[in-house]
Amino acid sequence: MIFLLGCAAGDADQARTAWIREQLANDNAVWLSRDPDLLAMKYARMAADRFDFLRGTAGLFLADVARPDPSRTPTTFLTEPDASVVLLAGDPHPENVGTMGDAESLTLEATDLDGAAFGPYLVDVRRAALGVAVLADDAGCACAEAAVEALAMAYQDGLDGGPLACDDVGAVFAERCSDAADDAAAGEPLVDLVADGRFVTDETVDEEGKGMLELTPEEDAQVDRLLAAWSAPAGFRRLDAVRRYGVGVASLPAVRYAVLWDTSVDGTEDDALLNLREVVDPPLPPGRSSTIPLLYASNAARIEKAARRLWSRPDADPLLAGLADGDQTFKVTSWSAWFDGIDHEDLLGASEADVVGLASDLGRVLGATHARGLTSRGEQAGPVIVADIGGRTGTFAEELQADATADLQGLDRDHALFVRALALYGPLLGARSEEHTSELQSPCN
Repeated sequence: MIFLLGCAAGDADQARTAWIREQLANDNAVWLSRDPDLLAMKYARMAADRFDFLRGTAGLFLADVARPDPSRTPTTFLTEPDASVVLLAGDPHPENVGTMGDAESLTLEATDLDGAAFGPYLVDVRRAALGVAVLADDAGCACAEAAVEALAMAYQDGLDGGPLACDDVGAVFAERCSDAADDAAAGEPLVDLVADGRFVTDETVDEEGKGMLELTPEEDAQVDRLLAAWSAPAGFRRLDAVRRYGVGVASLPAVRYAVLWDTSVDGTEDDALLNLREVVDPPLPPGRSSTIPLLYASNAARIEKAARRLWSRPDADPLLAGLADGDQTFKVTSWSAWFDGIDHEDLLGASEADVVGLASDLGRVLGATHARGLTSRGEQAGPVIVADIGGRTGTFAEELQADATADLQGLDRDHALFVRALALYGPLLGARSEEHTSELQSPCN
């Protein structure tokens, strides 16, 4: 890649903007070369909403954490050698935790583990704390400090590795559990998306870039290849498939399919939905040179095995699989009303009790998720983290508070610089793709 990052030497904001542009160009290179229009849509969504900017910049966050920062007091943790090589959730912000399971067993889990990789457990905790701080700030409840403290304390409680059931969560996630049950009883999302045994499709995407479109012949063939490679349930039969657009933030430009299927029984009682979504290699946590140590033979293996290890039960989604199709990797997941999470916009104006309760649930889920994981040497991660914290409960919370405060200030600054850069350099931040070479163009040229 070639990066043309601006004019003569400028002030700190110019240098930071140049670094943000370079980092985002690297993180989104596959989308820039393949579908720049969808990447521009992703950037527009990030510019319009600070929480969506957080969601779209996990790689930027990890790169920032890895950079020396003399203004920060170094952590007093990570003294246990294996505490820096724990299997991470990857991006445990509040919207990446939700309900999973069915009527018999519904638990709160880390639902999106596409970024799972080995690294310092504190990176995940710090990322979760930043997400909570943004939610608290957006809610206007002046409760960010209490929420981050609740997350820190609950994280340590969660290191017992136990599941978090719906009858033991705060008000926000309790409502999600209730809504999941109600929606499943009403037959959603099938009743909203399907008519006469076919998806209800759109002619084109809407102004927000959302839509469900008919497959091209190439896309249809890819869906067939993926389903042929998948260990499908007995009697599996594909009834219909569509391409989904406008879903997510970080993965908005990814290829995403929805499949309507059944088990070859006449009628609609066994009809169900399946997601097929492209997953790219995750960004590297600090100190790592590879996201796939010997424990995982490929990105597809990482997607499936890491999730089954980190969930409270391997069958939280029995349909989960990682599949390779040429140089693309896809994740297969259930699309069910039982799988539900929060939307940060629903928490605007939320009470302090709701935000703090949500932070506590997030902390418990993340602690349990880490405890169930492994280190890169294959050892159980829970005892390593417990030994690293070493009973220093107050110090752990105080350090996380300081990091969350600084990270929130940094997010505000970066979001403002990002919005300004889009206005100055254009919808792709001045990047262009020509024969697989990306350039960041300067308006000074």
